Amino acid sequence: MLTTKGPTNDYPPFQDWANHPLWKAIQFRWYWLVVSPIVSLLLGTAFLRYKTPRYQVTASLMVRDDSRGSDLHETALLEELGLPDAAGSVENEIEILKSRTLLGQVVDDLHLTIQYFASGLLKTTELYEKAPYRVRFIQKQPPRPETYHIVRQAGDFYIIEISGSRFRGRFSSPLALPQGVAVIVDTTRFKPSALYQYSFRTLAKETVVDHYARTLSIQAPNKIASMVNLSIQDVLARKGEAILKQLIVRYQKASIDEKNKVADNTIAFINHNLERVSAELASVETNIEGLRKQHKLIDIAEDTRQALQKLAANTSEEREWATHLKIVQLLEDHLRKSPSTAIPSLLYPQESNFSALASTFNEMQLNRVKALTTLAPNHPAVTTLDSQIAAARGNLFDAIHQQKQELALRLASVHAYGKGFHAEIIQIPTHQRALLTHSREQGIQQELYLFLLKKRMETAISRSANIANARVIDPPKAGIAPTFPNPALTILVALFAGILAPISTLYVARILNNKVTSKEDILLHCNAVIIGEISQQKPNSRFTVADSRSLVSEQFRSLRTNIRFISGARPHTVILLTSAMGGEGKSFVAAHLAHSLALASKSVLLVDLDLRKPSLAQLLKLKNEGITESIASSSKPEIQAAGREHSFDFIAAGAPCPGAGEIVLSSHLTGLISSLRCRYDYILLDSPPIGLVADAGVLGSHADMTLYIVRQHFTFLHQLADMKRLHEQSLLPDLHVILNGTRDLHRYQYNYY
Repeated sequence: MLTTKGPTNDYPPFQDWANHPLWKAIQFRWYWLVVSPIVSLLLGTAFLRYKTPRYQVTASLMVRDDSRGSDLHETALLEELGLPDAAGSVENEIEILKSRTLLGQVVDDLHLTIQYFASGLLKTTELYEKAPYRVRFIQKQPPRPETYHIVRQAGDFYIIEISGSRFRGRFSSPLALPQGVAVIVDTTRFKPSALYQYSFRTLAKETVVDHYARTLSIQAPNKIASMVNLSIQDVLARKGEAILKQLIVRYQKASIDEKNKVADNTIAFINHNLERVSAELASVETNIEGLRKQHKLIDIAEDTRQALQKLAANTSEEREWATHLKIVQLLEDHLRKSPSTAIPSLLYPQESNFSALASTFNEMQLNRVKALTTLAPNHPAVTTLDSQIAAARGNLFDAIHQQKQELALRLASVHAYGKGFHAEIIQIPTHQRALLTHSREQGIQQELYLFLLKKRMETAISRSANIANARVIDPPKAGIAPTFPNPALTILVALFAGILAPISTLYVARILNNKVTSKEDILLHCNAVIIGEISQQKPNSRFTVADSRSLVSEQFRSLRTNIRFISGARPHTVILLTSAMGGEGKSFVAAHLAHSLALASKSVLLVDLDLRKPSLAQLLKLKNEGITESIASSSKPEIQAAGREHSFDFIAAGAPCPGAGEIVLSSHLTGLISSLRCRYDYILLDSPPIGLVADAGVLGSHADMTLYIVRQHFTFLHQLADMKRLHEQSLLPDLHVILNGTRDLHRYQYNYY
């Protein structure tokens, strides 16, 4: 059946999946879809069997978050002391848990820089708790990774092999190795098995820390709760549990140490200040003692009261003596101004002598007054009284003078005594102020001293009751089933991979393919008619006469029918066979087509015009003398019979010659073809590839139709553009396409006839 290109439309090509090249490729290699899943499942099963599983270990902590309140005494203490407090939060604690410092401590505590292995026939397993040996390096651990193989010997001896060297040692005894001195201990719980070879490997600490830093996951489940979830993956469940457990222990210890550090620093600060405050308090008390001793201050208030009382009494006494002095002066003035009058009794001084003198003087004055009433002033009695009165007055003046001196002395003494009290009272505020200053400083220092003593006791009590910032909610626990590999997921992935692998391979091959894979490629790039499809043949049977009931024979019968349909009633037909390049089966198609036409009782002539590289004579096992010798000798070429039954005629190309292009253009060849056209029903011209030389284009002028051979999975897609150009420009007559080397069919169903 002829295959032509359908009408073009706006829809994308290959919408029909039944005719899609990928679907055809899948149908052609259907066994891939059977074998690939089976192989993938077997590989997945082997992967599950020999892949070392990984377990996920999880734990959870309740972390103190100061943003939601704190009940620790250190915070209140630091606030009372005016010191800053480092507030804790979930985010800060997570970063602490992730720190390399904590991981490094865990690595050192658990000796994770040394790994133990047991090697079997197919698998090497890491050991942790069940290791029959334990290794400890006395000196610094080697900085580079190294693997040591250990073999137990008789008794307590063993042999270590490393890099071709052997070292013999004894358990629990130091052994000098190239990387340091180590002690290997034989564990008593687990004995080595003869089926395994044991070894241990040393790793750098930084390498181990980096590994667990990548596998460790610490995160808060939400922003409301103060929970922290920890998880780590390891090939050994117990090892992962030990790592998380030790990490929590180290974290809690670091938290308590940090709190103790704050408490210790606080206590040290308090002790230092207690010493200073105690010294200052002692100095103040010494100053107060000296002040009291110097100024004889027992109770400054009482002393002040008594001083004021004494001053008041002295002032009163001074005022009294001053009054007496004034009275005496008034009496003296009275005696001087009124010598003949009596002295008022109110002006008498309080001394008894003066009172007696004054009384005597007053009596004399009264007696004189009485005498004058009866006697004359010159009377002797009056004169005697005047003499007595004058004498008494003189005595009074003497008494007054003496009294005045006595009062003046007393007044001066009282005044001097009062001045001392006054000076003392004036100094009292100064002493009181100095004492008050020292007392105030003493009170401050004493209060500070008592406060620091109290806080030191509180801090000591708080330090003894310190707890970590986190409380373990769920201890480290490994899952029962390993997280990797997941058996169900592995089998499912293997099954899908087994199905998708061949499809993907075919799809990628289709995308990367640059050669013709089906007739749809030809129809897509060129509008030429495909008049036949020839199946792929084995190399050893490619140029033998096919069985009449074989697939190739039937395909050439179909090609023959199409050629007869195209040529119509034309009595003599010249057919040109060409291709884009060599190796596309042009000579194979020409030989088999000639044989098929001969089977139809047609006279057929096959001419090998590939003068540059002739091959038909050798393939048909005939002589190679032909065209070139005929033109050289200007004679007719030798026509040979090819085939055993229903033979056809054959003209060989002859010996290869460099002037093949001129031979094709020669009139001798043109006359030869014209003379042979009348003798044969079909003349098949096997020309050189038109994509390489121009001979086929020249020979096209002698042909009635052209068969363009395209080989599946061999002809390049870009060469179809040249074929399209030849067809559209009619450079070759009546061009039709034969698709050679098709691989779509495995067997031929025609055998049922």
